[in-house]
Amino acid sequence: MTSTVEPRVLKHQIVRASIEELLDGLEIGAAVPSERDLAVRFDVARETVRQALRELLVAGRIERQGKTTLVAGPKLVLPLALGSYTEAARAEGRTATRILVGWSRLTADTELAGQLAIEPGDPVVQLERVLTTDGVRLGLETTRLPAYRYPGLIDTFDYTRSLYAEIASRGIAFAKAVDSIETTLPDAREAALLTVDTRTPMFLLKRVSYDPDGTPIEHRRSLYRGDRMTFTAIQTP
Repeated sequence: MTSTVEPRVLKHQIVRASIEELLDGLEIGAAVPSERDLAVRFDVARETVRQALRELLVAGRIERQGKTTLVAGPKLVLPLALGSYTEAARAEGRTATRILVGWSRLTADTELAGQLAIEPGDPVVQLERVLTTDGVRLGLETTRLPAYRYPGLIDTFDYTRSLYAEIASRGIAFAKAVDSIETTLPDAREAALLTVDTRTPMFLLKRVSYDPDGTPIEHRRSLYRGDRMTFTAIQTP
């Protein structure tokens, strides 16, 4: 005869469920009661509340803006595809734009040269932008491009637009991309640019895109807020 063991419900999970009920009665953007107030309300230690809030942050139910915790809206769902961030956001009826962090002219080190199929020391153009949705900073995108393929890009490209559309307008077609995704935490600079604290969970996506001839188009490093975004992928046999 076998017996089953019911999973133990931890105290912070009970508190989390209670806080979720509280959030259901608040508007998006409303302030969430402080840890101290919640600890008094539910008669638990502040660390128990802190753990419950941490899980709600990762789940996207709440978000932090400075020292304030707010009720969050729905996460942005971003398909893992060769497409524009802006297009994906607008497909969900959301507004999206980009904030310029800066342009840089670099020379390729050995690693970047290998990724872009150029020689070490060759010139590289780097574009760094903050991605926003509905006025909230959700991502930090750093794109590195072999300079020989994009003459005049720094002088002519409108950074608020889709870089993929600009690349296509230059007669360069995307054939495939190789992506890797991992979880990470932002450093101090990244957290400041995204107006979050350094405890905010992040998705780190690294991509190298290729044209039909197999020549690399770009190397991209994108940092996305894990509390405000989720990814989907369609796979077929």
